[in-house]
Amino acid sequence: MQNEYFVLESAASNDYPMLEWDEYLATFGNSRPFKPLGRPVKLRLGKPIPKNPIMVDFHELPAPVFSPRVKEALEPLDIHGVQFVLADVKVKPDDVRPYWILNVYNWIACVDRGHSILSLFDDGGVLGVKKLVLDEKALSEIPLERRLVFCLRESLSTHVFHQSMVEKVLALKPEGLRFIPVSRWSDSAAFQP
Repeated sequence: MQNEYFVLESAASNDYPMLEWDEYLATFGNSRPFKPLGRPVKLRLGKPIPKNPIMVDFHELPAPVFSPRVKEALEPLDIHGVQFVLADVKVKPDDVRPYWILNVYNWIACVDRGHSILSLFDDGGVLGVKKLVLDEKALSEIPLERRLVFCLRESLSTHVFHQSMVEKVLALKPEGLRFIPVSRWSDSAAFQP
């Protein structure tokens, strides 16, 4: 089961900008769906802004932000615990593009604390993950259709995708993202080529 899961990361390029909120939304990123505003949420390029930013199929908010074509491939699959939220990304004052935030409210506690290498806060919470091993027993108790895409409850910025979802995304030959096998992923993976 360990080999069936991948962590989503940005492709290593200084030209692919991260994104940030262009408005304050306190209700986003909870363990439940986001209540739509009736309009796109507002995002902008995050700092440092690349000299020549290239807009690709994936950017980080740190929540995943996908191009319309990736959203169109995944949304019909009706993935448990995920929601696509329309966003307007201001690239320049006169260049606003539609993207989709993947709001993952499916949080699963499945870090194998005995085999993973973790940095912990004093209260036992996970500060960082040097080596991730998933708790296969915990995952096996959850039906596959409820664990196709999820966030680690111990590290909510870690978005985990089942191999079947990875294949759907990679079939598009997307730009700007990579899926790292759980067995090779760590909290420094985003900084590695």
